Amino acid sequence: MPALYIANCSKMEHLFCFSLKGAARPFALPIKAGGQIKLDYYDSDLQQVIDQHEQYGFRDVNQIGKGFGGLCYRHVMPINVEAIEAGITQTEQDQIDRALEVRKLTAAATDHVMQEEAQKLGVTQTGTTEIEVIEETRGVGDSKTGKFNETIEVAKQGVKLRRNRGA
Repeated sequence: MPALYIANCSKMEHLFCFSLKGAARPFALPIKAGGQIKLDYYDSDLQQVIDQHEQYGFRDVNQIGKGFGGLCYRHVMPINVEAIEAGITQTEQDQIDRALEVRKLTAAATDHVMQEEAQKLGVTQTGTTEIEVIEETRGVGDSKTGKFNETIEVAKQGVKLRRNRGA
């Protein structure tokens, strides 16, 4: 019987849920962080599983790239550790990219609200808006090294940016 190996390329346990035609109930199998499971079903059933999850970023191990959802698969043979590590790296990079985009959008939205409020007061906002995001230490044992610190400056037409980074 054909096999499909499914790897979890994230740092969290994943509950892999799927259903098969003719089955009375859906299936749910836990996959540990960095681990994999093996499904033994007929090819048509395995294709159903793939089709159910592809829209959520489920990829063949050889197609891991931007937009990867954290789960990959391979037919017949187990997925090697290097491929899982590459998947984890890609998953983390996608999360970092999404977080930066959210921070930029938040800065732009904050600037827009400030402009609207200034207009209500009859004032013109002439400067740029800067949003600074700083990861603070939480206690004595929390190291200051490797902490997150970023400033996002919102560009305005006709106003020169103070820094060379940001939205």
